[in-house]
Amino acid sequence: MARRRVLVCCVGLVLGSLAGATTVAAAPPAVREYDGPAEVGADPDAVAIEPAAVAEPEPEPEPEPELAHEVDPEPAARPSVDEMIAPEVEPAEKAWMPRHRLIYRNLVAGRINPRGAVNDLTLGYRLQILRRTPPLFRDSYAMLGAHAFVTPAFVRVGPTVEFQPVAVLNVGATYDVVGAFGNFKQVQSFATPTDRWGPDDLKRNGEAGDNYRTWGHLVTLSAMLQFKYKRVALRTATRGHWSRMRLRDGDRVYYDAALDLLVPNDGWSIINETDLLYMFDRGLRLVVRHSVSHAFYRRRDFLPAEPVSQPNGPTSRLGPAVTYTFFDRPGARFNRPTVFLLSQWWLRHRFRTGEQSSAGIPYLAVGFSFEGDIVPHRKVERRRGGRRRGTDLETPAPPGPVP
Repeated sequence: MARRRVLVCCVGLVLGSLAGATTVAAAPPAVREYDGPAEVGADPDAVAIEPAAVAEPEPEPEPEPELAHEVDPEPAARPSVDEMIAPEVEPAEKAWMPRHRLIYRNLVAGRINPRGAVNDLTLGYRLQILRRTPPLFRDSYAMLGAHAFVTPAFVRVGPTVEFQPVAVLNVGATYDVVGAFGNFKQVQSFATPTDRWGPDDLKRNGEAGDNYRTWGHLVTLSAMLQFKYKRVALRTATRGHWSRMRLRDGDRVYYDAALDLLVPNDGWSIINETDLLYMFDRGLRLVVRHSVSHAFYRRRDFLPAEPVSQPNGPTSRLGPAVTYTFFDRPGARFNRPTVFLLSQWWLRHRFRTGEQSSAGIPYLAVGFSFEGDIVPHRKVERRRGGRRRGTDLETPAPPGPVP
């Protein structure tokens, strides 16, 4: 009985082993993939999916060092010599104030008591000395040019130089060759400063043919000082004239129409004009001008028996003026067109304070001036209405003597 049970168990084990082997052989082999830490089987009928690329995390920015001030990542360019001399200069200032300029100035004017007309033209090369923002240094320059002073009665032409180290000071010198046409009762010369040369005398001598053509030389030295406080400015300009004309034999002095004065030949005369200005907005200026002229006579200017004296001067006149500048655009070919009207009453004159002309008849002058750059430059930094910010002392005052 026991042997039979052992035999049945053995037969069962053999049959079970055969059944398990058949099942494993019929199944497909398992596909093994690595998915994480555990090993799992994959479905062979499923669509294969490519694993998605995992974006790499952006690197965190490195912390910037804490500095007391910012530092440029690249070294700054080396400054120019002008920037080292005047680092406060802005690009806008440099644009309208170039270092080298070809400029011109022109004045057209007429006057009465005495009568006259003139066109005064200056052409020049202007070199900017300093390039700084403050108005005191903004217009520091040196200029070399040519000058032409043309009237119906005579013409003066020659070279001129100007030097303005600061805005408050201007000095200059001009040499002119003078040619008189012999018309309009000019030139008239006299033997002594004590001769009569009033308006009636000049008219009578002209009708008699005492005027004549001639030529000569004229040297003018000038200096101007000007100051400004808010809207008020003070300006004083002095010009010294040395002249030598070819006069008739025996004559020592002649009538200078520009100065309205009898001046010594081969000698000096002077005129000073002092202006007190009040400056409104948009180019309007009110001016009070005082003018003084004087001739320096010497022993040789008189006849041998005459004492040395000053019979003709100094002359003096005082009165108001008004000027208006339409616009100011530095660097333009046509700039600062200005009209003016000047009226003065004679305070001291040998013949115009009652002897031949009434003191109530004023000296009147009217004119138009303008200037510009022959080679124009770009215009920048303007006020409202097209007016540049700058020193108001640049606004022209009425001109000097108008012959």
